[in-house]
Amino acid sequence: MDEDSGRKKRSRAKRKPPRKANDDEFVIERDISAVPTASHSEVFTPLSPRSVEEGDSVQPIILNEADKTDPSPEDRGTIGPGSEKESGPGFLRLLAGKRTRLEDKKSEESSELRRLRKLAKEPQKVPDDVSRVKSRSALERFAYTHIAKRLPQFPGYKEAYEQSGIPLIYDSYLSTAFLVSGLLALPAFLISLFVESRFLHLNVYFEIIGSVVLGGVAFGISLQVWLIYPLQRRNSFKTRLDNQLAYSFGILGVLSAAGLNIERLIEKLATSESNPVLAGLARRFLRDVKVFGLDTESALREVAQHSPSTAFSKMLESIAIAFRTTGSIHDLVMFESSRLFEEKKEKLTKVVGNLSLMAELYITLIVVGPIIFIVMMAIFGLLPSGGLPDPILVINVITFVVVPMISVMFVLMLDSLVAKT
Repeated sequence: MDEDSGRKKRSRAKRKPPRKANDDEFVIERDISAVPTASHSEVFTPLSPRSVEEGDSVQPIILNEADKTDPSPEDRGTIGPGSEKESGPGFLRLLAGKRTRLEDKKSEESSELRRLRKLAKEPQKVPDDVSRVKSRSALERFAYTHIAKRLPQFPGYKEAYEQSGIPLIYDSYLSTAFLVSGLLALPAFLISLFVESRFLHLNVYFEIIGSVVLGGVAFGISLQVWLIYPLQRRNSFKTRLDNQLAYSFGILGVLSAAGLNIERLIEKLATSESNPVLAGLARRFLRDVKVFGLDTESALREVAQHSPSTAFSKMLESIAIAFRTTGSIHDLVMFESSRLFEEKKEKLTKVVGNLSLMAELYITLIVVGPIIFIVMMAIFGLLPSGGLPDPILVINVITFVVVPMISVMFVLMLDSLVAKT
């Protein structure tokens, strides 16, 4: 027993203390004897953890051909607690790469956490489409609740209203129009009754009848304004959409040639600033697909129903058919784009011809015509009057009344002609 205890003490004394790891190395306190170590002839330079990139394969560096053979049993050793060869160069490189990957992952997580904290502190911006959405007022809710169910349906007018782009459902708008018109008719009736009874002193029956008629006129005028506004807005949207349709489809053809799918194409159109009407219809398509879950074909047909332009509605129907049959709309878009540019060219040619004709009429009626009449009236003034009007009066009427009126008419005609193009 004494010999055994002495032998154990001598073995503990001979055992080397554990080597302290440097910054570039690790000491692994577990058995990984299955990992072969490099031979004594290898040269190893400690690696910095950042010198090994993520995903690199690390192999021991062998200086001569003789070292490519398997190491001897003396050189193998084991890596573990108390062993003299705790790690080989290849294993240290592997550990350095692993440390690099862990540090990179930790830095990415910390940067992502900082970014999320920064976003949480910043005020969130509301998108333009969401900021334009308004909740219904108390008047609109009351009208929709109590009047909408009693109103007649006008299918033709409802279709035109849906194409006007007003952000309010049809029943709510129509019921609000009737309610507001009725509220305006009531003050008109009371004011008329007060004026007739206080100043005109008519019979009571005539006062009531006159006040009712005036209130009915106010009701009719107000309701007509409410009903005409969607139609006027629809016509304005139609003109603006048709004028820019050729250029918008040209951009769509270029993007489709790049291989973008139909949803990405319409996302590009939704950010268009040159054609806000088309951008609004594109946002409606994206809302139907991403929010309401409609498929592409159904969303295209729904947008076609709300388009104020008949030509654009037909194009959307064609795109829906092409997407269903072939899955690609590039050829169709390029054909429609070229056709629209040809129509645009023909239309501009006609407009230029009309402008030249109006220029000739302007010169004849505004420049040459008044000069001829003034000269004729001056000559008639030299002759004895034989029942003719006063030449000076005729010259003043032509100069100060006729010429300005004809000029204003030409300005309005030119404005309407140029606005259509």
